[in-house]
Amino acid sequence: MFLRKHEIVYKNSTVNADAFDKRRFNELLKMSKGLKEIKSNGDAVFPLFSQLMGDIWSALYKSKPDLITDEIPKELLPNYSYMEKVMAEELFKGSRELTKLDDLSSALSTISFSNQVLDWINEEAKNNGEFKNALEKAMESYNQQKNDEGENTTENKNQQQGSNEHENNMQQLADQLESSLTGTNTIGSMLQESIKESQQKKENMQKILSGITSGSSSAEMEKVPLRDKFELAQALEKNPNFKKISDWAGKFKQLARSKQKVKHKETVNRSGVTIGNEIERLLPSEMANMAIPAAKNDFVRRLSESQTMVYNKKGKDKLGKGPIILCLDESGSMRNLESQSKGFALAIMSIAQKQKRDFALISFSNNANVTVFPKGKSDVKDIIKFAKSFMSGGTNFFAPLKNALQLINGSRFKNADIIFVTDGEANLTKEFIEEFNKIKVQKKFQCLSILIGSNVNEETVSKFSDNTVKAKDFTQADKAFEV
Repeated sequence: MFLRKHEIVYKNSTVNADAFDKRRFNELLKMSKGLKEIKSNGDAVFPLFSQLMGDIWSALYKSKPDLITDEIPKELLPNYSYMEKVMAEELFKGSRELTKLDDLSSALSTISFSNQVLDWINEEAKNNGEFKNALEKAMESYNQQKNDEGENTTENKNQQQGSNEHENNMQQLADQLESSLTGTNTIGSMLQESIKESQQKKENMQKILSGITSGSSSAEMEKVPLRDKFELAQALEKNPNFKKISDWAGKFKQLARSKQKVKHKETVNRSGVTIGNEIERLLPSEMANMAIPAAKNDFVRRLSESQTMVYNKKGKDKLGKGPIILCLDESGSMRNLESQSKGFALAIMSIAQKQKRDFALISFSNNANVTVFPKGKSDVKDIIKFAKSFMSGGTNFFAPLKNALQLINGSRFKNADIIFVTDGEANLTKEFIEEFNKIKVQKKFQCLSILIGSNVNEETVSKFSDNTVKAKDFTQADKAFEV
């Protein structure tokens, strides 16, 4: 990654950060809005806060971090005092196992810990007059020194006097930090909370990005660019509803996984056995032949001639053949179930992605919005946009169903299955219902409708649906995961 001169922020360390470490932190700082925000806030309050952030990250990321043993420049003494306390903590040593050589975990922990450090500095300045005085003097002389260096017009004598004063001020701030932190468990508590918060955020990200395959969360996370991970982490922090969505997405993906397993077993049982040479569909008895010396040669011959016994993949399921279209009610009455509905939609999308099926999300209220995900694939920006948006308004069935038909009439979504989710009732003309059902027969697709709520009228949906499921909320809508 190319860094411009002004993007090279982390230069002066109090830990053994080498050129690679400093460059890596500067690259992460360029990518992460969260790191940029806390840097900006911290630099306005504490001198060289950005360098302290770099030291915190280095200590969390490096394999063997240690304090520099050479003489430290006076202006870095406050940072040295703080990092000395940090690295002496037993909790720090244990916490590093979760952040060591992990770009994402170390950066998220740095954001969280730096925020807590800044909060502590502000609180200490509020309650401790001597600390406040030392902090203000250090900031004043630090800013003056920067101005003098920028203007480059001050006489040498004045420069030397200013430099001496600045060094004294930084020494006093370092002494105040040492005094304020001695005998407290402040740093240990902040570290513990920071690591816990960053790991929770990472788990929430995994719930959102994971597929329905068991153990897929880490693998799916690895495929996502680091910049996008930072963007998702920022969205999780700024949008309280996003965490709820991630929790529901994780639960519904687990449910989808179990439903798909049952469906697969039932499909195999119904489909029977045929002959072929696909290794993944071999019967257990054929697999056993590979381990029997007397039968191995015959097995290899039959496999090469496509004469081995395999499960027939031509299932008799009516659902699950082609693309998926999810029509999701986002009228005002669905607001209380927003996080559930979005987690539910992400689980349906994960099925499509796992099975490489095209997926369309049609959100509707008074009108409809259509988003197409080829092969079920989405990026972080798609997910963030979906999590933030909610249409509200009234309920209109015509708009989503008309859009669904338009998709099905195209080549990409032919043979698609429709999942229609609503908690309300809306009128449709007799002519449209007849047209919809006629096209359904022609295009050979099905429509599963899920009615959310205890007293929902099914009169209209029953006229265009092949199957209707009543559910109190989305936890009882698991029929959709058999798609």
